Amino acid sequence: MLATAGLAWVVWAGLGQAEADVRWTDLGYQVIDNSRVSVTYDVGKDPAATAVCSLRALDRQKSAVGIAQVTIGPTQRRVTRRTDQIRTSALAVTGVVRECRLRP
Repeated sequence: MLATAGLAWVVWAGLGQAEADVRWTDLGYQVIDNSRVSVTYDVGKDPAATAVCSLRALDRQKSAVGIAQVTIGPTQRRVTRRTDQIRTSALAVTGVVRECRLRP
């Protein structure tokens, strides 16, 4: 029983690492006006791969007031620095990368 649980954990952890083929780091944001915020971030991945990143603009209550999806790649470098704008429905107080995934 313990061996089965251990094997299941190894498989689960290995599948989780498959998703780790793309990484991102939030570097900053700028509230432009009541309807836009820009997000600056780095995305690390294989230069030949294409990633899709989901960006979110949040208000004071941490509710999403804007969402954008950005496609990155293929690129010439392993790490790409981006600054992208998110249109908002209300004043945002921050902008973040929610997640990045490799496109199959």
